[in-house]
Amino acid sequence: MDLSVDLAPCKSEGLALGNPMMIASGTFGYDGYGRGLRADAPLGSLGAVLPKTFTRYPRTGNPEPRWFPESFREGLEAGETTLLNSVGLTNPGIEAAMADLAPRWADSDANFVMSMAGDSIEQWEEMAAFTRGVEGFSAIELNLSCPNVDDGAMFSHYPRLTEAAVSGVRRQTDLPIWAKLSPNVPDIIEIAHAAVEAGADALTISNTIPAMHVDAETGKAVLGTGYGGLSGPALRPIAMALVHKAAQAVDVPIIGVGGIMTGRNAAEYLMAGATAVQVGSANLADLNAPFRILAELEELLARWEVESVRQIIGAAWWGEPGSPSD
Repeated sequence: MDLSVDLAPCKSEGLALGNPMMIASGTFGYDGYGRGLRADAPLGSLGAVLPKTFTRYPRTGNPEPRWFPESFREGLEAGETTLLNSVGLTNPGIEAAMADLAPRWADSDANFVMSMAGDSIEQWEEMAAFTRGVEGFSAIELNLSCPNVDDGAMFSHYPRLTEAAVSGVRRQTDLPIWAKLSPNVPDIIEIAHAAVEAGADALTISNTIPAMHVDAETGKAVLGTGYGGLSGPALRPIAMALVHKAAQAVDVPIIGVGGIMTGRNAAEYLMAGATAVQVGSANLADLNAPFRILAELEELLARWEVESVRQIIGAAWWGEPGSPSD
């Protein structure tokens, strides 16, 4: 079965992945092993791995608690659908990433994609400049859900800011650029158009939704900052709708992310129009989740007797029940 997908078809060289399964940024540390992944885990069997997001300067992150529930695994096993996090982009900064971490990625058999976030329009371009000539990653994903220090507006909430960030990075690199968009906007289509027109080769949809949870026994918010990002199963139908809308509006691949817990969930995103998917919360609950989900997806495709995963991309439709192989 052909599981390969191309996430930069507009580039002459493209960006071929062996399969559409990726690990979402922020859920795997910098290479996964720091979180306890076994040394022989086949990272190279996945389409791509995205380390935690890097910023221009080191960040210590938000105050504890940063997670609710504290254990995503126990929360999911108990049927919890409110999965919140407020980490605050803890990272050593872009310069340390390029000097210390990129060489490790270059020595890996896995396909790494670097994630970055800027606080200003100038920072986006400056950070991209640090990546020039550095090996170890095949694309750059822009985490646009950060506020612009000049006016406090979220980059991914406004077409002009989205366009400015993507354009700044594009001026400094020939690598494929993925723009990661926020679900918390009135119209995802105008943001998607702005990113593509500025030079994005693919769109990642979506980031988490701003959310809050209060412990009724104590009256306190469960996160140290009060607010956090909602992920997991509750995010899936929202993100899937945005994936579908964007896929109808732009001519670049869409990467679906949000609540993918099973191979069937992955197939649903592909049917909605995603070319590839990223696993986030499931990975926080179980480091083996991406490998399991990929195997489940392949089993599902085999049962449907499709020859290529590309046959089900955008296959969602309205009408009488059918199957992807019809």
